Amino acid sequence: MSRDVSAEPATAGKSRALPARRYTRHMVKRLPQDTVAVLHAFGGHALVVTPKGKLVYLSKMAQTLPLASDGKLTHPELLTQAKEAWASGGEVTRPYDLQTLGPLHNIVVHAAVLDGRWILLAITDRTGEVLATEIRRDFVSNIGHELRTPTTSLALIAQALRSAADSPEAVSYFAARLEGVAERLEQLTNDMMALAFVQEGERTLRRDLVMMEDVVTRAVANLREKAQAKGVSLRCKVGASAVVRGDKQALISAVENLVSNAVHYSKNDSKVTVATRVDLADNAVTVSVIDQGIGIEPADQERVFERFYRADAARSHRTGGTGLGLAIVRNTVVAHGGDVSVVSRPGKGSTFALVLPLAAKTEAADG
Repeated sequence: MSRDVSAEPATAGKSRALPARRYTRHMVKRLPQDTVAVLHAFGGHALVVTPKGKLVYLSKMAQTLPLASDGKLTHPELLTQAKEAWASGGEVTRPYDLQTLGPLHNIVVHAAVLDGRWILLAITDRTGEVLATEIRRDFVSNIGHELRTPTTSLALIAQALRSAADSPEAVSYFAARLEGVAERLEQLTNDMMALAFVQEGERTLRRDLVMMEDVVTRAVANLREKAQAKGVSLRCKVGASAVVRGDKQALISAVENLVSNAVHYSKNDSKVTVATRVDLADNAVTVSVIDQGIGIEPADQERVFERFYRADAARSHRTGGTGLGLAIVRNTVVAHGGDVSVVSRPGKGSTFALVLPLAAKTEAADG
């Protein structure tokens, strides 16, 4: 006759741990039904333990975290907080910044005595909120840094113009300098607006059926003149037809950014190749931008998609880069459910690969 292990005491078999689903069902039986209903309705990361740390209840979300072993709460910080709440007979709320709860790095834990017999631990995840705050703070700091140079230049050039009013040649020179600074400010403003736009993702991007052949050929055509002016051969190799669901203009801008960077950092008389490849097994299309430029150091390759990060800061400032182009590319691709990566060898060139999911065959056919 078979026996129901879910009904056995949690302490049966010291080295044996019951499957999470069965174990949770067993623990719930020890709590009043109205309490269980409230905990289920809470729906977050919650657990109930005895004063000795034995588990009485573990929510589904809490089961995904490394909190317990062999029916006991083992996470040291939470165990200590539970004992403090029990000793005080009241409530203890504490924030944590830790790396021991999987994806939850910034949390607030509320511990409270429950029905005079147990301790409830409710975990609120603040990881996303903290990260967003840090990103905003860094963004504001970076913007201030980026604006400082051109605004300082404007003031200095204005002073120089005033003192050179009697020299047409000097006035012409400083006027040209003013135009250059104005162009840089305009580019920075446009890039910030583009980044803000794609970061809105689902709320702002269109979801049309888009032919990637059109995206690539348009992006290449827009930069043909720039490549010719620098003596760079710009080639386009379009593979099999690929249709994606997305915002055509945003995708063109993303590919343009990659191609523009490739041309910008390429040597004269070198070539840049833009190619597409369809992978039916992965149901994706890859757009590769391959150059023979200066390349990127290994330590920089993981960071080039960060906002305002420059692998060669001095050169970028001299040539007018804002440090936002690749961040715009990444945010655009991610908003379309894809990914972007780079493989590079210093002095040999780089290959940026933009991967996007194909639209469903029925959608492509209807489109």
